[in-house]
Amino acid sequence: MDSVFLFLIILFTLPFIITTAIMTPIQYKYIKKMGELKKEQKLTQRKMYEEMPVQEEVLHMNLQSNPLFIPANIIAGMIYKFRHR
Repeated sequence: MDSVFLFLIILFTLPFIITTAIMTPIQYKYIKKMGELKKEQKLTQRKMYEEMPVQEEVLHMNLQSNPLFIPANIIAGMIYKFRHR
C-alpha cells in the first residue's frame, strides 16, 4: 500500500518538477524582456498591456496563467527581483 501511494505521488509530481526545471529559464528571459520593454517605452505596465496587439496579449495570458507554469513563474519572478533590485 505504501509503495503504491509513493508511486502515485511521484507520478503526479514529476511533470511539475520537469516543467518547472524547463520553464524557469524561459520565464526568466520573458520577465527580463518585458521589464526592458517597459523601461524602453517608458510606460506603466497597464498601459503597455493595453497597447499590446491581441495576439501578444493572448500569448502573454497563456504563458502567465497556465497552472503547469505557475511554479516556474514564481521562481523566475523571485530570481528577477533578486538580480534587479
